[in-house]
Amino acid sequence: MFKHNFLIIFRNLKRNKGSFFINLIGLSSGLACALLIYLWVNDELKTDKFNINDDLLYQVLTTHPNEDGIDTWRAGPIPLAPALLEEMPEVEYAVSSSPIQQDFTLSNGEQNFDASGMFADKNYFKVFSYEFLQGDRGTVLKENNSVVITEKMALMLFNTTDNILGKTISWQTQDKKSDAVITGILKDIPANSSRQFDFAVSFEVFKELVGTYATWGNNHAQIYLQLKQGTNVSAFGNKIIDFIKTKDKNSNVTLLLQKYSDGYLYNNFKNGNQAGGRIEYVRLFSIIAIFILVIACINFMNMSTAKAFSKIKEVGIKKTIGAKRGSLIFQYLGESLFITFFAFLLALVIVVLFLPQFNEITGKQLSFKPDGSLILVIIAILFFTGLISGAYPALYLSGFRPAVVLKGKLSSSSGELFVRKGLVVFQFVLSTLLIVSVLVVYKQVELIQTKNPGFNRDNIVQFNLKGNLSENSKSFLSEIKKISGVKYAATMWGSIVGETGMTQGSFDWEGKDPNAVVAFFAFGNR
Repeated sequence: MFKHNFLIIFRNLKRNKGSFFINLIGLSSGLACALLIYLWVNDELKTDKFNINDDLLYQVLTTHPNEDGIDTWRAGPIPLAPALLEEMPEVEYAVSSSPIQQDFTLSNGEQNFDASGMFADKNYFKVFSYEFLQGDRGTVLKENNSVVITEKMALMLFNTTDNILGKTISWQTQDKKSDAVITGILKDIPANSSRQFDFAVSFEVFKELVGTYATWGNNHAQIYLQLKQGTNVSAFGNKIIDFIKTKDKNSNVTLLLQKYSDGYLYNNFKNGNQAGGRIEYVRLFSIIAIFILVIACINFMNMSTAKAFSKIKEVGIKKTIGAKRGSLIFQYLGESLFITFFAFLLALVIVVLFLPQFNEITGKQLSFKPDGSLILVIIAILFFTGLISGAYPALYLSGFRPAVVLKGKLSSSSGELFVRKGLVVFQFVLSTLLIVSVLVVYKQVELIQTKNPGFNRDNIVQFNLKGNLSENSKSFLSEIKKISGVKYAATMWGSIVGETGMTQGSFDWEGKDPNAVVAFFAFGNR
């Protein structure tokens, strides 16, 4: 029976080459889009899930009341982490870190390389499970002059990862130049980590740079806790809400816990409450993938039912000689799955060909490497598409009455016409919805590109000072001003289009509410 049905399917496809290729192209395009979106969604959902103690790892957020509501920041006071570790028995580790906001230069002799880095607590790598090629994760940042570099950075500096522990390199910012001893080499940071860096230096160095601003009233550190097994997270979160107020009586700042691996997707807060974030894009694109598949399936249904009259005699004869409706449904579903299988093979080719361009658009490093979960998803999508797209045509064709068919009096009922027209209308509604969404996004991007930001961006050039230029910025600025065409020149700490620093220092003015604690974001003048 299987061989018989396969032969009939093959002959039908050979006889109807045009509709076969239309269905093949439609289904393969829909499946390719769905697969690409799945790869992106899966990567988003796995971000920051690589830590061994993921279930126990939390970030401490700070909430700041103001006239407009409550702001939530991912930064807290530098003294907070050691105080929580000392006073809260639920805490296994409390570590601080701070991403380096400006460009760094790493040097090995005369070789200089731009690098992104961070300041990290001595126990940072006990909490976060980055893989080490060399070095003890518990002691690599024990000394102030120690530095941990990635495998990629080691190859850039030394062309090898062998025998470089204990060697000295230099790191330099706009304000500081120091020598550091390599105490560890990390395997390159996994792509599913939201924090990417080339090296890490001791957080004690950062505290020296901050100096007198390392107080309870300033927020410079990102603070992470690894809680002990069995800790009631909800109760612990309530316990530390007013912890800062016990240290600074003038503070109105409260603490909020968020699971570290949730921070990437659930990164928006409103009035101190979680209010979505990137997870909304994950949901949106998942819905879009389903819509695209549904549109492709409906197109297949309409094509199949439109060709139904070419198969009515086949159905009539088979039913006359005793074929059951179930066997006919099986045959036509088999035909649908057969076409879907070929479409899926073509979709895989499309995914492999367009994945580099897709990575460039999304900023990802996605790869198509079938594993257990991906194979299960592929099988699920394959059967979902094949069964959904073939279900209605199979039921429609197998429902023909042989007596009516053989007399040539077959006509479409109002119900059948309603279903077919309804599918077409639904297909066009989904297509229109997607097209309108694309136009809205396009107009929003166009607005961002053309809206007046408050300065003439066509005539402003911004660049970072590095190396000797950073040390001699005043002389460099004087020379820049001598260049014909330069009207003004200035230096600053940070960027003209970003937040550089924040403080809740003791600012006062006439008429100020004596109980108000106001936060200021400021640019730094160099």
